[in-house]
Amino acid sequence: MRSQDSPTVGVFPQEEPVDAAFVGMSADRLRKVVRAFKRQQRRGLFPGGQIAIRRHGSLVVNEPVGIARGFLPEHNEAAIVTTPQTLFPCFSAGKAVIAIIVAMLEERGQLAVEEPVAKYFPEFGAGGKGDITVLDVLTHRGGVLMPEFCKQVEAWADWDRVVEAMIAAEPSHRRGTLAYHPLEYGWVLSEVIQRVDGRTVQEFVRDELAEPMGLPELKFGARPSELARVGRSYWVGSGPFKIAGLDISGVFETFHHRPELMTIFLPGAGLMTNAATLAAFYEMLVSGGVARDGTRLLSRDTIRKYTTRHVMGWDRSNKAPIVLGRGFFLGTKTTNIYGWWDTGDCFGHAGAFCTLGWGDHRLGLAVGIVSNGNSSPMDLVTRMIPICDGIRKACL
Repeated sequence: MRSQDSPTVGVFPQEEPVDAAFVGMSADRLRKVVRAFKRQQRRGLFPGGQIAIRRHGSLVVNEPVGIARGFLPEHNEAAIVTTPQTLFPCFSAGKAVIAIIVAMLEERGQLAVEEPVAKYFPEFGAGGKGDITVLDVLTHRGGVLMPEFCKQVEAWADWDRVVEAMIAAEPSHRRGTLAYHPLEYGWVLSEVIQRVDGRTVQEFVRDELAEPMGLPELKFGARPSELARVGRSYWVGSGPFKIAGLDISGVFETFHHRPELMTIFLPGAGLMTNAATLAAFYEMLVSGGVARDGTRLLSRDTIRKYTTRHVMGWDRSNKAPIVLGRGFFLGTKTTNIYGWWDTGDCFGHAGAFCTLGWGDHRLGLAVGIVSNGNSSPMDLVTRMIPICDGIRKACL
């Protein structure tokens, strides 16, 4: 097996981890967390991955494990060892980035989330969608699911076709119905962002987030020149799995056969990054909205507004109970993905069934957990609960 090189070694967010005691954490408990993560990989739950933990402005854990690609013999690929710098498809974890862009524009007075999407994207109002608000989409209650278009993978790279599909779509559910939007969330909000700001989402992320935060690898889609060092995501489940009519397992197979799809702009499911970058993004949020270069990106009040409970209920897409802020999945008093109990100050977003980025306001934690094995939502939850719980218990 061979490893991958990256020019980011030793530079934020890939700096040398500090001693756990420096940020008030237990080194022994963190070692247990890392061992647990590596045991999951050895058990075959995923071929490879990364875990990065930050607290109080410092990196304390940045551990890779396993292989990034070359897992399936039929793909005829050499096995490549995962490094901390390996880029992985992080899928819906990017929905949190889209939410923060909306938050920034709202704070600047460029849009109001209570207004209809059609105020900013007038054509969207066709087909009975005129009353659906930006906030409805942020909280997955817009009711517009596009399962047939979501199956047309070849169309995703053509933004004009995406826009046409959104205009032509008719509501699948009554407005206000809680039904997770796998791809539609990103498409609708990105068009709103572009029409309000004038820049593409990729340009906005580069100019307003990645550059001031010092995170060049916070982006949607890999550059073609990066494909050789991008990890693959594998379906390791026992059978096909659908969310809102989209065969998730089939999407992974399509991407294996057409790696160029990893370069397209897919805002609802196309984040391409690593665990260290994901943790650094959440560090900006838990630290109150100030970027590494001192730029204030958001107020603390706006961050709290987006990471405070807005809706709770039964999600008709995932067929599970969920608690949402504005674009973030929130913790609760009882067991959820962030731990066994009392995770009410936690917020974040998963990506497919392999990735979780999250922060904890009370503890000042920022975490990125990335892997490349996907099986089911329940598998993701059962994998993450002990890891996240162990991280939180490591805080002294």
